[in-house]
Amino acid sequence: MRLMSCFLLVTLGVVPALLAEDSLQVFERRILPILNSKNASSCSECHLSGVDLKDYIRPSQTETFAALRAGGMIDVDHPDKSKLLEFIARSPAQPGLIKPEVRQAELDAFRAWIRAAVSDPKLLAAKTQLTVGPEVPDEVIRHARQDRVLQSFVDNIWLEVGRCAGCHSSDQNAEQVKKHGEQMSWIKPGNPAATLAHLREYELLDVKQPEKSLLLAKPTLQVKHGGGQKMVLGDRSYQQFHAFVQDYAASVNGQYQSTKDLPQESPIVVAVTDSWLKITDIPHQFASLILRAEAYPARGNGWAETPLVIGDRAIAGDRHLWQQHMSLSVDRGSEVARKLASQPKNDRRIPSGKYLLKIWVATEKEFAANQVYEKGQVFETTVNAQWASGYGSMTVVPFPQKKR
Repeated sequence: MRLMSCFLLVTLGVVPALLAEDSLQVFERRILPILNSKNASSCSECHLSGVDLKDYIRPSQTETFAALRAGGMIDVDHPDKSKLLEFIARSPAQPGLIKPEVRQAELDAFRAWIRAAVSDPKLLAAKTQLTVGPEVPDEVIRHARQDRVLQSFVDNIWLEVGRCAGCHSSDQNAEQVKKHGEQMSWIKPGNPAATLAHLREYELLDVKQPEKSLLLAKPTLQVKHGGGQKMVLGDRSYQQFHAFVQDYAASVNGQYQSTKDLPQESPIVVAVTDSWLKITDIPHQFASLILRAEAYPARGNGWAETPLVIGDRAIAGDRHLWQQHMSLSVDRGSEVARKLASQPKNDRRIPSGKYLLKIWVATEKEFAANQVYEKGQVFETTVNAQWASGYGSMTVVPFPQKKR
């Protein structure tokens, strides 16, 4: 009698129904909670936005399975080799804020559901016009990848943090930490990824109001800063910091929906060095202005078309001088740029030799409006510079009388 009952269950299609119920139970108990959760999925470890595990789930089990299968995300013959499981299992080289247990729970849930679902003839026969996955172009997805964001952080901020290290690097700021606490140490020596993670965790990056990020407001004295003014609105360092902060916030908030929304990448990267330039005898009428210095190395019988050495800073009007540690300006993606990213400030060397020094003086308003070249006054001279390293070994040049 028992054998006959089993035979009837099979012939009447009851066993597939039970299997379908099992997969549905798994879907409702373990997959739908992922769709309905307000928490970030493990995708956020590799993507600031554009990709989320929720994008691969529909409220209906049938639609979810059919869409995933049609998109090549489920392997019905080898369910454990499904592409979706491979995606979930990927973990970044640098651990993020998502705990490993979250990724494992997602992986276990989808594996259990896919295993059950591929045994259900009704699900295998299901068709749908719906699609799953990201709704933005691949270029936008790549732009918001954490590794691309980290490289942007290196190019725009990490190469410049040497100017902040004395007070904010944990290997140099023992006195500041003693006075003000561990929050002073936002620079993690030799570790840009950990530095960026710290900036996120301690909210030095404001993704809701990026212009008010402390990373911008402190060095420009928009907010009280014990280290004094380190940037001027519109100077090169500020432009780089500002570009990263704005781009980071837009990526986090999913503001990029098409390739035309993506920002243009600067063709150069700038790395601060420990070589200083001092310009003396600055005329009194320039006392309240900002000075930009650019040095063009000799090339044959002339000069390079683009500057190799650059620096911006306010003029010390009461002393009629300007001094600044200078930065190297090199092509993005070049071997030189890659080497600079791995070198501390003190190890970066500016080649000695003959340079054409161009000097612009402009108002802070003109700097902020990015109108230095259009409205600033420009002077030039030549200099044989050794570019020695260290504050006590500055290259000293009198302010040129020759106006270009």
